[in-house]
Amino acid sequence: MSTATPLVFRSSVAQRSLTGLLFAGSWIVGIRLLVLLLQNLPRMHAALRLAQVSEEPTVLLWVSLAASVTACVLGGFLLALSLAAMLLVEGTQVFVDEMGIAVECLTVPGRFARWLGAGRLTWKEIHTLEKHRLFFVLRSGGNEEPGVISIKAANRPPVLRFLLVDELERLILTILERSPNLRFEE
Repeated sequence: MSTATPLVFRSSVAQRSLTGLLFAGSWIVGIRLLVLLLQNLPRMHAALRLAQVSEEPTVLLWVSLAASVTACVLGGFLLALSLAAMLLVEGTQVFVDEMGIAVECLTVPGRFARWLGAGRLTWKEIHTLEKHRLFFVLRSGGNEEPGVISIKAANRPPVLRFLLVDELERLILTILERSPNLRFEE
């Protein structure tokens, strides 16, 4: 493999289309629920006022109103997560060459992409390969010598994260073969 032709790993067409379908479906359901809440909000408000006027208990009406609004806020949060997942799956690419590995996320701004796990590590810098709940994570070892002052946060090697790639087994095997400092903790 030459440095002029790196291996490129990205999500497959099937993975991207499934993510797109989940994204579109969640937005359709979320918008429909919001419309239903907005249509029923005047009715719920009228029932609350009628119960107050007739001096009936209003606790159950307040609980149902609070539950409806809380469900809409939680649904909005889940819609934002589905958008983030769609952007990560669609725009993340993993490049492997003779020098090291690079993760790029092209669909989000640079600083946010770096926070999500974009960056580059050489093969010698990779010390751990972990599988977290959502991401595969590559970490560098940093300064492990006791007498050395730690590197500033801006110059610290990045932590690389990627979500889905096609041919994941090939990528993991390439990382295992080429990383001389990779260690496994039990």
